[in-house]
Amino acid sequence: MSIKAKYRDGVFTPLEEVENPAPGEVYRVFSESELKRLAAEVPWLKGSERSFEFWENEEDAVYDSL
Repeated sequence: MSIKAKYRDGVFTPLEEVENPAPGEVYRVFSESELKRLAAEVPWLKGSERSFEFWENEEDAVYDSL
């Protein structure tokens, strides 16, 4: 599971609803910079970027922030 969370006053608050959270379950939250670093360390993910280059255009730019 991957969620976005906000850190404030020593507490991480989810920015979206966590579906079916299990009591006592530990969730790990990564920052955007950590996710980028992890993605860079996985070579097959980097190689797959070329498969999606056709979406890099002005018409589809509106979807980049989703």
